[in-house]
Amino acid sequence: MEGRNLDLTRGGIWKQLILFFLPILAGSIFQQLYTTVDAVIIGQFAGKSGLAAIDSVHNLLKLPLNFFTGLSAGATILVSQLFGGKQLRRLTQVARTAIAFSFAGGVLLSILGIVFAPACLDLLEVPQDIYSQTLSYVRIYFFGLSVSLLYNLGAGILRAVGNSRTPFSILLLSCSLNLVLDLFFVGFLRLGASGAAATTVLSQTVSALLILYVLIKSSDQLRIRDHAQTPDPRTAPAFDPSLSQKRGSLLRLFPFRIHRESLLSILRLGIPLGLQSSFYPIANMMIQTSINATGTDSIAAWALCGKLDFLIWLSTDALAAAISTFAAQNYGAKHYRRIQKGVASGLFITSGIVALLSILLYLFSGTIGKLFLHPADHDILPLVVSMMHFLAPFYLLYVFGEILSGAIRGTGETFLPMLVSLLGTCAARILWILFVVPGHPSILVILGSYPVSWFLTALLFSIYYLYIRRTRLLPSRK
Repeated sequence: MEGRNLDLTRGGIWKQLILFFLPILAGSIFQQLYTTVDAVIIGQFAGKSGLAAIDSVHNLLKLPLNFFTGLSAGATILVSQLFGGKQLRRLTQVARTAIAFSFAGGVLLSILGIVFAPACLDLLEVPQDIYSQTLSYVRIYFFGLSVSLLYNLGAGILRAVGNSRTPFSILLLSCSLNLVLDLFFVGFLRLGASGAAATTVLSQTVSALLILYVLIKSSDQLRIRDHAQTPDPRTAPAFDPSLSQKRGSLLRLFPFRIHRESLLSILRLGIPLGLQSSFYPIANMMIQTSINATGTDSIAAWALCGKLDFLIWLSTDALAAAISTFAAQNYGAKHYRRIQKGVASGLFITSGIVALLSILLYLFSGTIGKLFLHPADHDILPLVVSMMHFLAPFYLLYVFGEILSGAIRGTGETFLPMLVSLLGTCAARILWILFVVPGHPSILVILGSYPVSWFLTALLFSIYYLYIRRTRLLPSRK
């Protein structure tokens, strides 16, 4: 792993962002392939009912994962700032504390999810014809939630110190395993949605074990040099392979050790991020409930749209993650002018990618959609095309909210961004479903909640970023 860490506080901004962003994007694509491959195989072997079973609870399953991913983001922002500021002893405490807390929280969520799964399906009004296989899918998913949380956190720690290639390599391996297991469990054994959930859990378990192995055993990158032994932190290596075994690796899983001050710092940053991440699935569950009420065809068509436009979300989220790490490292190093240049570069890169993808989806969504469906189910394709024609012109609005939000998070400000997301995303979508949809109950009116919320969120984050730039990122400060 030597040489894989990028110091984002120096060097060309475009080059550093792209080198750091591309492995994150590639990793996200392969992670998405878990669910995309599930959709292709289930669509062919279990039909549209199997596809609908998975997507009817998509936002329910994202809720706990998003919350803990937000908590993990709080830890990784802190790690990035400490890495940029060369406060490496405290970085060690934060990493150990985050791993311990993530594991304990994952176990608790798994138990709660398995026990309360039927009540959640009733709340979402899942149709009876797909209820049984949906319940099995949800319980298997929650059973493996802990390993997903551990992987996300471990990968986040590596990315926080500039290493985005190792998480990508691990995901590439586990995604290949997922494909093989999918064909066996769903294609050969005909286990449907339950088989798809099992293959995803097994593959994510492999990812988690490998990422933890890297964190524990890779002494060339994960042994922390005593800060007192580093008189010149700008020239000394962040990770010293020559340290004795006595000082140990970045983290020790057994016994778990939670450092109180580090946990409080993680929670201060992470709880607002966790709540912010949860706003999306909370609001989307209301949207999904409205879609569920329109029947299985609409559920399946909306599920297929999610498979078609996933590159837009992954590209934007990957660059937002890169910008967040970039801003955090430079904020820790007090390079405020560099943060502003990085944000401008990130907006330009992401807008170009999303504009191109939007055009392709507008023109070819029907053709691509055929790849995911058995010929007998092609009757839902006109509905899919109609949905994509409606949404494609508005995807660029999403870019500004995410990139600016990522930059603001990198400066350690998480509470006000949570309030912005609450107003622009959660409140706007819920109010739309409650007051607009009942008067015009069609699938496109339901989906109209998305561009409305993207516009409001982009506007609010633009105003907030301009305020942050003038008060905390003054060029004269560095």
